[in-house]
Amino acid sequence: MRLLVPKATADQARWQSIVEQAPGSLQFVDPWRLTPLPETPSQKHTWLNLDRYQAVLCVSAQAAQALVQAIDTYWPQAPAEVSWLCNGPQTASVLRSAGLTATHPERGYTAEDVLRLDVCQVKNDDNWLIVKGVGGRLIYADTLTQRGARVDSIDVYQRGLIPEALTKLVQLAPQHDAIWVSSEYFGQQLLASAPTFWHAWPGQWWLSSPRLVQWAQREGLQTIVPGQGATPEALYQLMMSVAQRNAVPKHR
Repeated sequence: MRLLVPKATADQARWQSIVEQAPGSLQFVDPWRLTPLPETPSQKHTWLNLDRYQAVLCVSAQAAQALVQAIDTYWPQAPAEVSWLCNGPQTASVLRSAGLTATHPERGYTAEDVLRLDVCQVKNDDNWLIVKGVGGRLIYADTLTQRGARVDSIDVYQRGLIPEALTKLVQLAPQHDAIWVSSEYFGQQLLASAPTFWHAWPGQWWLSSPRLVQWAQREGLQTIVPGQGATPEALYQLMMSVAQRNAVPKHR
C-alpha cells in the first residue's frame, strides 16, 4: 500500500517514526502555508486581559506559539486561574514549554474530542478565549456558546495551501494507492485544484473522522476508508487494518 500523506514538514519525522512498522510506504508532501498576522490593538487588549477568561483554547501549535509569545511580552507570569486547553500533545508541548499546564484529549484530538473534556462542560457566563487561524470550523465557539459560555476568539495566523504542493500531489497520485485526509479545508482545496482528476482517480480516500466521511460522500468520492482519528497512531492502526483486510489467505 502506497500512501500519500499531506503533512507539515515539522511533523513528518514524528509521523514516520510512529507508522514505520506498519506495512506499506508513505510519501509526505507539505501543502501548508501558515502566515503569522500582525497584532492589532484589539488583540493587544485581549492579551492584556487574559485573566478575565476561565479558559483559553489553542486549536493548533501555531496558535499556542502566538499565545506563549503574548504571555512572554505582556505578562510577568501567566495568569494563575486560567485553564489552558488544546487539541493534542504537539500543541500541549508548546504550552508546557512555557510552564503552562495544558489539558487535551487522551486520544482522537479532534474538536469533538476536545469538547468532550470535563472542563468544556462550562458554567453559564464563563468567559472563554479561542486562539486560532483565520476561518476554520466554528464548532468550538458554537458549542461552547450553546452551553452557556461567553466566547471570544483571536485570529493569529492565516492558513493557506501552496499551489505547487497541490500540483505535486496530482503528479504523485497515479503512483499511489491512497491519500490521507484529516482536514476538510484541505480536502476542499485539493478537489478544487483539479476536480476532474481527483474525481476520476481510482485510489482510496483515507479519512480521519466521520465528519470527513460525510464530506467525501457529498463530494461523490467513491472509495472511502474511514479512520479513527487524526493522529499518527490512528493512521498506523488504519494501515494495519487495511493490510489485514487485503491479505490473501495462503492455499494449503
